[in-house]
Amino acid sequence: MKLTETELRELAKQLRCPDGESGIKVGEMMNFTNSNIINKAIESIKLENGDRILEIGPGNGSHVKDIINSVTDLEYFGIDISETMVEEAEKLNTAYENVSFRLTDGEHIPFSENHFNKIFTCNTIYFWNDPQDYVHELSRVLKPDGIVSIGFIPKSTMQHIPFAKFGFVLYDVETVIQLLENVGFTILEANVEKELVTSNSGEKIEREFIILSAKKS
Repeated sequence: MKLTETELRELAKQLRCPDGESGIKVGEMMNFTNSNIINKAIESIKLENGDRILEIGPGNGSHVKDIINSVTDLEYFGIDISETMVEEAEKLNTAYENVSFRLTDGEHIPFSENHFNKIFTCNTIYFWNDPQDYVHELSRVLKPDGIVSIGFIPKSTMQHIPFAKFGFVLYDVETVIQLLENVGFTILEANVEKELVTSNSGEKIEREFIILSAKKS
């Protein structure tokens, strides 16, 4: 079913910051459509016992149980600009004492310097108000030699997705690499993956995504 421009605008708004009952449904849909990119990003940070990790934009957090059960003594923190998603994530993860979620403004990361040794985020970079400043924030809260992983769909694919013209900033891999290198990160890998998915607007599409990992020097 082809969505109208009004429906596409509303979908884009909900993808940026899910809100209310519609936001809960969008959060469930995002977790399904993004499951592969989320799993690949988690793989790329190479979880170890005792890690303290931050996820930016965890949505409803239904994948967090897999992270917690993969290693021991891990601390997980999730930050999101959506109050609806923070509430849903807390509901779905009440069983875990070593998991917490926090509402954030999307510009500042509300933790002290050198707080985490692993950070990952999937499909949030399009919404960073000032991407270079936000990468500075990533560096600030990451310990030396810590790893950050950014999962995103590149401009070459996103420009063909109808809702992406409403409030999404599109990136190619070279631009994201430059953002990271500008603040002293060393690029570890930039893996290109392809998958067949049902898009957020209901269409079957082949999409390419990037998992870009870097180390804080």
